[in-house]
Amino acid sequence: MSPQPHAAKFQFVTGALVVLALAALLAATMLVVGGRAPSTSNEDRWAAFHPTSDGLDSGPREIAAHVAGQYRFPTGEQLVVVTGGPLELQNLPMKIAIRRSAADGGDISLRDGPGVLYRLCGLGPKCALDRGKPAPERHLLLRREALELALYSFHDLAKVQDVVVFMPPAKGKEASQALHFRRGDVAGQLARPLRATLPSPAPTPATVAASPDAKFVQSLTVANLFKFSFTQSQDASVFLVLDPLPKES
Repeated sequence: MSPQPHAAKFQFVTGALVVLALAALLAATMLVVGGRAPSTSNEDRWAAFHPTSDGLDSGPREIAAHVAGQYRFPTGEQLVVVTGGPLELQNLPMKIAIRRSAADGGDISLRDGPGVLYRLCGLGPKCALDRGKPAPERHLLLRREALELALYSFHDLAKVQDVVVFMPPAKGKEASQALHFRRGDVAGQLARPLRATLPSPAPTPATVAASPDAKFVQSLTVANLFKFSFTQSQDASVFLVLDPLPKES
């Protein structure tokens, strides 16, 4: 029986498709081996959450809402409310003045690049925490939360060079402590996934001391913890003055 008239053409087309498929498979394999194949897996991204805006108004608000929900008391109640926005006070732009102690040279350095400001409020009087008891572990956890706010800000808000976080005060006191982070302080942490620096879920005050990141958080945040105050300059802007905390004896 003679071959069908289109059989030879069909065989040729089939063979060509097989060759193209093999070539595509080889190219994909080379990309994977070379480490250049794209991936949409959450495990390969810096973090699963990203704010929808990188503006200094809405971006920090989204970051604040996300991070605040991760930090809770052992009972499950949220630790603090977090608000975020541009580095301003009553709509006046703020410049950061870091005043070193005499023992460290006594210099004053100014930071006036784009920055964001977060406030941690425990919903008690003057934003003190109205749940739980004051303890070093709780303060460490709040500093870990501040660090996470800073990491998200530097990673997802490209313009940001400074992040300031106002800490909640002790009961009956005025807020006086602030954490200040510069982009360069956490460059290494921005180069690897967030989970490698701050594993999730976030610890509680009862577990934070045993968290694998506790020593790192303690070291970095203590070095960036200041007493803050304000003073207005002649050009109507505001100086956020950061003074070192007294060293414990």
